[in-house]
Amino acid sequence: MRVIHVLHSMTFGGAEVLVHDFLKATRDRLSQVVVCLDGIGPLGESLRADGVRVEVLGRTSGLQPQVAIDLHRLIADVRPDVVCAHQYTPYSYAAMALGPMRHRPGLVFVEHGRHYPDVRRPKRVVANNLVFLQYTRRVVAVCGYIKRLLVENEGIPASRIDVVYNGVDPSRFDPSLRASLDPAGVRSGLGLDPSAQVITCVARFHPVKDHPTLVRAFSVAARELPHARLLLVGGGDEAPLRALASELGVGDRVVFAGVRRDIPAIYAASDLFAMASLSEGTSVTLLEAMLSERPALVTEVGGNPEIVAPGVTGELVPRGDHAAMGAAMVALLRDPERRARMGAAGRRRVLDRFTQQRMHEGWVGALQDAAVR
Repeated sequence: MRVIHVLHSMTFGGAEVLVHDFLKATRDRLSQVVVCLDGIGPLGESLRADGVRVEVLGRTSGLQPQVAIDLHRLIADVRPDVVCAHQYTPYSYAAMALGPMRHRPGLVFVEHGRHYPDVRRPKRVVANNLVFLQYTRRVVAVCGYIKRLLVENEGIPASRIDVVYNGVDPSRFDPSLRASLDPAGVRSGLGLDPSAQVITCVARFHPVKDHPTLVRAFSVAARELPHARLLLVGGGDEAPLRALASELGVGDRVVFAGVRRDIPAIYAASDLFAMASLSEGTSVTLLEAMLSERPALVTEVGGNPEIVAPGVTGELVPRGDHAAMGAAMVALLRDPERRARMGAAGRRRVLDRFTQQRMHEGWVGALQDAAVR
């Protein structure tokens, strides 16, 4: 089966990493081409180095009909059985490219996440139902929350949407290998004492991740927990958060680690995972933390309630409520036995519902169902 994947680019992002890993895992089963509307990105370069055909269309901004024309020509050249578009803009371009074709490949639309705040878009509802859905055989949402938004705000019938949760590779986050990851050495390298109680967040510095609420929550917890430290892993502008931490009197207790590739080791060196997102789909970093047997303290938004069982695998708090999150930090860090129970339960939950293999089988099933026969 020949497949074309259409994305914005292949930078280091959630959807892009998932597609990259999918191509690697299914190279013996599928013949796949990647099309980047904008730029190639490091993951695209990696795929090219491995022999995968990666095309870049050079879109800049706004609606560009020439990009749809170029994509049309590329699809005609490759003659795939199915086109899989990841996120709405690539989906709209794929649908436009397929429109003039007499013999169209199947089209799959995978929605990985939504802008915040999400609102109903009447023009898109009309376009979806009059045009795009005419060419679409499968729609995949990465969680039930995303499915609901596609119905409410995009006008896509619920009967057309399947939920395939994101998944992660359990072998990368095996608790039996924790000692070999040298958590003490990781802590030392980050300037964290062996006695520190480490709250870790792995997320890019973007407004939707709401790091300010997380820092404010930590400042609440820090008043009662002298050994607590907040470890922030991710890329972006650190300056506003550094200033906020200093203003709140915890500047010397918040560690900025930047972008890291040793995430299993980071979690091995942590006591608690926390994230204050305003919106989420199926958070891969949350799943990875749970696989690492770390209890999860996250906001009750998006797909988080579908992943975290409150009181069993972690805790959910209201969006933007730093006081509630801070109180939960204190309660969890004061109870190591409870954290251990939650961590073990969290790993079992991910192994049961959110593995990479399960996700890949769901994607392959969608592609097979949509493929032109």
